[in-house]
Amino acid sequence: MKQKLFAVFAGLTLLVAIGACSPALTPTTFEVVLTPAQEVPPTDSASDATGTANVTVAGNRLAIDGAWDSFDIVDPGAHVHGPALAGANAGILFALSYDNASRTFEGTFTLDQEQMSNFLDNELYINLHSAAFPGGEIRGQITPP
Repeated sequence: MKQKLFAVFAGLTLLVAIGACSPALTPTTFEVVLTPAQEVPPTDSASDATGTANVTVAGNRLAIDGAWDSFDIVDPGAHVHGPALAGANAGILFALSYDNASRTFEGTFTLDQEQMSNFLDNELYINLHSAAFPGGEIRGQITPP
């Protein structure tokens, strides 16, 4: 009888754990808009650049692909930064690959538990760096739906 109760309890615990994680396991794609106004400090008085990114999350995997206009990316490059809410800066978490000829960028990353928490708390952002703005010309806060 004790073994049967333990098995039922273990099964219920597993179902609760799966239920708590299931929204993150379903792939979700959303758009992030990158603008000079989101930079800290804002660069919108000197830049008319824009960009967009499609962000897909499935479990703890984050895939990003996007495009931008009006400048070439230079070192330090294109990145995902965090943790920081809009209006604050943070360090680089992941480098994005980019192609100045096609004006595209991309990257796929595995988030650890802390990074996933930052993602869910809207504390990650995409930042593209230019010669005119080495700290970042355009930025987009990653805000999951």
